[in-house]
This record gives sequence, C-alpha cells and structure tokens, in this order.
Amino acid sequence: MHPPASAPSASAPSAATSAAAAGAVASSPALDEKLACLRAIIRGYGPSLVAFSGGVDSALVLKIAADELGAAVVALTAVSETMAEREALAAAELVRALGVRHEQVRSHELARPGFAENPTDRCYHCKTELFDLCEPAASKWGLAHILLGTNLDDLGDHRPGLRAALERGARQPLVEAGLNKSEVRAVARALGLSVWDKPQLACLSSRFPYGTRITEDRLRRVDRLEQALHDLGFAQVRVRFHEVSPAQADRDAAALVRLEFERADLDRALAQRASILAAAKAQGFVYVSLDLEGFRSGSANVVLTQISRGPGKGATQSAMPAALPRETGASPASPQVPASVAAMPRPRKLVVAGLCRDAQGRVFLSQRRPDQAMPNLWEFPGGKIEPGELPEEALRRELHEELGVQATIGGIVEVIGHRYPEFDLLMLVYDCRFDREPQPREVAAVRWVRPSELADYPILPADAPLVARLAREAAAAGTES
Repeated sequence: MHPPASAPSASAPSAATSAAAAGAVASSPALDEKLACLRAIIRGYGPSLVAFSGGVDSALVLKIAADELGAAVVALTAVSETMAEREALAAAELVRALGVRHEQVRSHELARPGFAENPTDRCYHCKTELFDLCEPAASKWGLAHILLGTNLDDLGDHRPGLRAALERGARQPLVEAGLNKSEVRAVARALGLSVWDKPQLACLSSRFPYGTRITEDRLRRVDRLEQALHDLGFAQVRVRFHEVSPAQADRDAAALVRLEFERADLDRALAQRASILAAAKAQGFVYVSLDLEGFRSGSANVVLTQISRGPGKGATQSAMPAALPRETGASPASPQVPASVAAMPRPRKLVVAGLCRDAQGRVFLSQRRPDQAMPNLWEFPGGKIEPGELPEEALRRELHEELGVQATIGGIVEVIGHRYPEFDLLMLVYDCRFDREPQPREVAAVRWVRPSELADYPILPADAPLVARLAREAAAAGTES
C-alpha cells in the first residue's frame, strides 16, 4: 500500500466551489432536500476515506466528499481476483476525473480463512478484509471516517457484509440521507457522473452458489466470459458457475454456466447463440444454459429463502420488499396480499433510535404513552427525522424532548427494517450517551434494563430484533446468567 504523495489537507473547498456544487438536482424538491442532507452529513464527517468500488453508489459518495471536503478525502479501491479486470481500470479513470487522490491496494480474500469455501456469510469475510486495509490507511493519513456506498435498497436481501460495516464503525451516508438506488442514480445523473446508469455489478464471488469453492482460476473464467458477453453488446449479464459433479477428482474439469441476461435481451441472446456458446466453451464450460427468468440481483440468495421457508413454499409467495433488511416480523398467519396490491409502492418511514447503556451494562428503554399508537409498549428512545434534519440531529432533539437530556451521539450500531400494515419502517440505531439521568417528559415511563431481562418487557415490534441481539451477545459474553 502506498500513501498519497502528501498528507491530505483538511482545508475546505472554496466558497465558489461549494456554491457551484450545491446546485439543485431539479428533478424534485424532495430529492434536492436529500442531496442537501447528504452534503451536510459528509461535511460533518470531516476528513474521510471512501471505499470506492467504481459503482454509482460509491461514486456519488466520492463526488460529494470531493465537493465538501476538498483535499481531505482519499479514495481507496481494493483490487483482487474477485474484481473484474475492467472494473479496476474504470474505477481509476473515474477518480482521476473527479480530481481525488486514489489508492489501489491489493486485497487477498481468497487467502482469508472461511472465504474460499464460500459460506453463506462470505460477504462478511470480504468486507472484513476491506476494513483491514482501510483502517490502517485512514489512520496513517489522518482520516477520521471510512465511508461506504450502501444505499437504502442494499439493506434488503441477505447481506452479511453490512454486519461487518456496523462492527467496524463505517459510515453509510446514503443510508443516513435516506437515498435509495433510483434516487442515487437520479442525483448522480444531475451531477454529471458518467456512471449514473452503470449496471449493478457485484463482486465475482457472487457468481458461485454458496458452498461451491471459489478459486482464482474459476474467478478468471467467469470474468473473461462476462467480458466477452459485454463485447457482444449485453450491458447487464451474470455468469453463474455451477459444478457438474462436486465429488469428481478434478473439480474444475466440468462445470455448467447459467447465463442471466436482462429479460428484454433474451431473444437477442438466443439469436447470438453461436457466439455465446463459443465464448463459454473457450472458458472451459461443458454445459451452457440460459436462465429464462432473466437477470435479477441476488438470485443466489433465493436458495436461502427457500430453505428457510421449507419445501413447497414458493420464493415469491411472501417475498419481503427489497428495501427492508433482515426479518420484518410479519406473522406467518398473515393473510396473503393480492399481487396487484403487493406490487404497489408502500410508504416508507425513516426513523432514528438510541442504544444507551449505563456503567453496569444495562440498556435504556422508554414506555409509550396510553394515547400513542401501540400504547404502553416499551422501545428504544427516538423518533422521526423532520425535513431537513440530519439523523444525529433528529435523535438528539428527540432525546431532549422526551427525556430532558443532552445526548452524545456515536456511530450506527444497527439498521432495522420492519413491515407494518400501513408502511415500511427503516430505523437507524445509534450508540449514545446521556449527560444526566433521563426523566419521562413525553413518555409514560423510563427504565434501565439488564439485557437478559429485555424479553420480559412488551417491546415495540420493530425493536424486537435488537432486543434479541442484545440478549444473545450478553449470553455469549457470559455476563448474564
């Protein structure tokens, strides 16, 4: 790893630069407000390192960081066998265009214990490797935070890499600003980023079913075939690697490739059958198949959903909305929603909450008033984000109004999604500390609770996953009986 030619300066960009960069997106006032919020969030971080993959999400984070922090930002790209060759070159070109210092460092996911075996938490190992590279670099260059390009829609599906991000304290400004994928693309387009419409491109290790061993040779075969298909004019494509017989001695001798094209491109793929077949055979694939469902992000995770539901339950029967992470808490006995209704966009509320602990390790809960929705339930204190507010500002305000405290807000410790009948809730949970003993000003009651006793309290449904996590952590640490 090589540091920048000189340590990044903490000086802010000129007033003229900031004014020009802060122009309206013009597509909608709501989007302009989110962009202004994103700028304020990143400006508040101070000197930062952006983990830059070359995609539109991290490109938008880098663009705003360059606008708001000037020379006090560095882009770091981890290059390994799991990154497509063309992506490393494209990432470098984009950073040069933004005028930001760029460090490309070599990562070694395949050498990391637990990664090559391709477990269901493979992304956790990958992100851990990334932070093992980013943290010493950020410390060496005097950069206070590591920024990721996670957006709201990334919080859905099976994404163990987010757990690593939370554990290591990485910041996710697009999430904090409430931006989903379509909004990221709209803002990136308005700001003139060339990658605003760049197709999604997950790392190459996602092309292998869980449990299928990942090797450098297999990664290169997948990469070269995808590049060949791009050269044939297909913008969005996935090359899925499947072993024909996992028990065979030479595991790489026989493999099947399952090709995912955009549905609109399926007819064209069949028309170019001979060229596609030749390209696949050139990479040693014995069988070449076309997935009739077409491209869909995260298709490898369908098997996890099927396993969790058991046999006979279709993958689309009760699918979660893509924007919600983990379990939504919906009852298995809930009535089926008609497909026409389920396809309609649902309202989404972004709220904040505080995870506050005292010196004895107890967790703070507040009780909802009898006149509130879901009366008398206990919850982690917090509330909604008002228009124009930063998440930390909203939490600080809510804690003062409800409890009469001045709170010190730390990093995000959990992101929780919950599906209520009328709307989808996304809750950012921050670590926080109080300056005094809280009092029940706008809540019914307050209490400090030992983690092992949290389950004894009737908890707000959206808070239940964090309650369960805290109880597990306490039991694993042996701090509670």
